Amino acid sequence: MLFIIVLLFIVVPMTVFLHEVGHGLVARVMKIDGVEVVIGTGPMLVSFQFGGIHFQFHAIYFFGAYTTNLSAHEVSEWQRGLISLGGPLVNVGVAILAYLLLDMNHMISELFVLFNVWVGLVNLIPYKLLKRESDGLIFIKSMYKEIRLIKTK
Repeated sequence: MLFIIVLLFIVVPMTVFLHEVGHGLVARVMKIDGVEVVIGTGPMLVSFQFGGIHFQFHAIYFFGAYTTNLSAHEVSEWQRGLISLGGPLVNVGVAILAYLLLDMNHMISELFVLFNVWVGLVNLIPYKLLKRESDGLIFIKSMYKEIRLIKTK
């Protein structure tokens, strides 16, 4: 029971938050304005700005998250593709750092590392499930569109 509670209320939200921040950081590095990271659903608990990214945390924080761009400027396909890789790469990078720095004899540390690896790698696989496209599929589609645009010029 403790395993499920720790996973659902601590590890999953932290991993999802890091994943979305990864998307947001890449967008900010590309000088895209209006980046917003939304964590959870339901009534908003807190909203703040940090590092040029607007964060919103909602009451049911362990269910759903996304990063969006509220800028008036359109994001190019190559930017969209690279932004899509930001989340999974942050998860894998954080997993490696956590593995090297944390005591892996603790359940929370082990769950955190394993779940970040899983989220990072699964999101790099190109797939579509119902209407949701993985970050890997978004990257491939964006790069394909960008190459087609270059060829037509």
